[in-house]
Amino acid sequence: MGSSRNPLTLTHWLLAILVLGVWGLFLRPYLPLPLPEARAASPPASVTFDTLTVQRINVVDPNGKMRLIIANSARLPGAIKNGKAYPRSINNAAGFLFMDTKGDETGGAATAKLRDNDTAGFIFDYMYQPTDGIRMWRQESDDGARWRAGFDIYDRRPYTGAAGESSQGVQRIALADENQNAELLISDAQGRPRIRIGVDKGGTPTIAMLNPEGKEIYRAGQ
Repeated sequence: MGSSRNPLTLTHWLLAILVLGVWGLFLRPYLPLPLPEARAASPPASVTFDTLTVQRINVVDPNGKMRLIIANSARLPGAIKNGKAYPRSINNAAGFLFMDTKGDETGGAATAKLRDNDTAGFIFDYMYQPTDGIRMWRQESDDGARWRAGFDIYDRRPYTGAAGESSQGVQRIALADENQNAELLISDAQGRPRIRIGVDKGGTPTIAMLNPEGKEIYRAGQ
């Protein structure tokens, strides 16, 4: 005799599978998620634009802390320290600002109009006591008749812990080319010029030392 499959047993199996499936759907929200290492990493979302027109861009780190600001003159904030913006000595500048891991400003680049000069500068700040540290700059008059370009190094201001103070330190080294007159000026800790080295537009070289009152006390070749 040929054996026949018991229809009751088959029905039991189908019911068991159905019950397991229903319980699996019910328990799924309560089951632990797989470890991050076991999950396939999702690629970060990216968007490509041919042109992006904005007044300001804020760049933040993964924790949401501000790290870079790019803005026009109307949207560039004041100097940022301890989460507060303080007025700037130049209020029509457009450019970008660097921020440290605490969100405090640590330098930047900007272009601005200063009286009758078009000006651009790039600055890196000291942070323990906010002070301009290194500055590169250039200036041109409106009529183009006068121009200057330079590189300056400053002493850091003494630490006071007070926010909102001037960021202007003592200039110790100034390297500049002004209307074809090139000069290196080294100052003492009070900002008084003490050594001057230069070559003017006529090709005449100069090496001179000055006393604290600015009087020349030595000139090479004399």
